[in-house]
Amino acid sequence: MEGVQTLELEIKVNMTADRFFDTFKKKEGNFTDKTEAVSVHRDDPKSNSSIQIWNFVVDGKMEQIKEKIEVNEENRSVSFLALEGDLLKLYKRYKITLHVIPQGDRVCIANWIWEYEKLNDDVRPPTKYSAFVADYTRDLETRLLSEP
Repeated sequence: MEGVQTLELEIKVNMTADRFFDTFKKKEGNFTDKTEAVSVHRDDPKSNSSIQIWNFVVDGKMEQIKEKIEVNEENRSVSFLALEGDLLKLYKRYKITLHVIPQGDRVCIANWIWEYEKLNDDVRPPTKYSAFVADYTRDLETRLLSEP
């Protein structure tokens, strides 16, 4: 069985990098119709991390994940490390990192990178979750662009 593997997805977002990144940095307002609930369990402003539980719908099925979220303002990145939840029925390790990369005045790139380790060889790569994140990113962009 292979060790830690990676998967990457880049999405062009039609807004400034700061505006898109701020929704993750503030840990608020980054909901879409695909995320039913988010609760913050512990927020540590000194370390810029928190523990959150997300309920989300992927492939028509409700799933839940408890994850540690760490924000790196200097690099405009946010990492999401799975601690508990449905994903860990398939993967020993599951971490997503978002890098928000400026591309001019009004455009940025959302660069999502998965690091995962399968529980066994029969487990597929997390492409259904990357498809979810792609839809989520586009839905979040649409909602943010509709706000004043």
